[in-house]
Amino acid sequence: MLKLYAITFNPFFNLLHLNINAIDMHKPVLTIHDQETAHKTVSCVSCGNAVSGTYCNVCGEKVIADRDFVLKHYIEESFEGLTHFDTKFFRSVKVLATKPGLLTVNFSSGKRVNFVKPFQLFLICNLLFFLLAGKLNIFSQPLWAFYHYRPYISFGTKQAVLEKASNDKQFEKLAIAFNEHIGTESKLFIVLFIPVMAAAFALLFIRSKKYFSEHLVFATHYFSFILIYFTLFTLLISTPFYALNKSNFSSSYDAISSLINLSVFAVYLGIAARRFYNTGKFYTVVAAILTILFFSASLYGYRLMLFYKTIYGIHLS
Repeated sequence: MLKLYAITFNPFFNLLHLNINAIDMHKPVLTIHDQETAHKTVSCVSCGNAVSGTYCNVCGEKVIADRDFVLKHYIEESFEGLTHFDTKFFRSVKVLATKPGLLTVNFSSGKRVNFVKPFQLFLICNLLFFLLAGKLNIFSQPLWAFYHYRPYISFGTKQAVLEKASNDKQFEKLAIAFNEHIGTESKLFIVLFIPVMAAAFALLFIRSKKYFSEHLVFATHYFSFILIYFTLFTLLISTPFYALNKSNFSSSYDAISSLINLSVFAVYLGIAARRFYNTGKFYTVVAAILTILFFSASLYGYRLMLFYKTIYGIHLS
């Protein structure tokens, strides 16, 4: 009788009884501080707004409670954030690869919560490309190519190499240092392609009356696809080819693979542009061809820029 009276009328025993029931039913337990935080109005620590719930309705900052400092809760939140991001990333990549242009359409129409942000997606793809692709990739060429092949030698690359290496021994030493540096730097400046290609899209699809930021998003998604494609192409085709042939560069392989890759990019771009810009079939084909030609010219220009930046940055002892 005394026990029933204490639990019914004493606030302390009431709270104790509720917490025990919560534990027995495998439900989250709120501490006294958590219960008070859920009902009282506090000031947001980030923006100063008056908050009466768990999150600030202005900046989204969470009101910290005692439970947030429990190790188990911290670990749960960390894994939840990681798995949530992984889900968004793989969902974005799936849409990017299987439905060209749809990711940009969704972003432009406001359907964004289920996908990774465009530039964030590009950075992740660039990081994967940086880590997994070889030293020599589509964005760079070995010293041998700049020394022997057009259109590079038409822009003085052979003469620049001779200024650095006057004999075979120096050339071999220069080639090792050059290939190491250009392979790394070629992946660091890929972001420069995005505004350049966005400007090209803005001119080609000027009648679409889209904001330049929308062209930027389209270009960002397009290059994200290119990076994913090249990462897989390098790992599955280029690396095994050069490993079997025991060589560092093959002009015939480079020409054939470039033709295949550019064809893939043209088809992908045509489908993506038709979906996003809503253009006719004929104009889409013409625009895709012009874009690929522009991309090829930009790619050669990018390689030449990297060549001169790299060759004059190397000092042989």
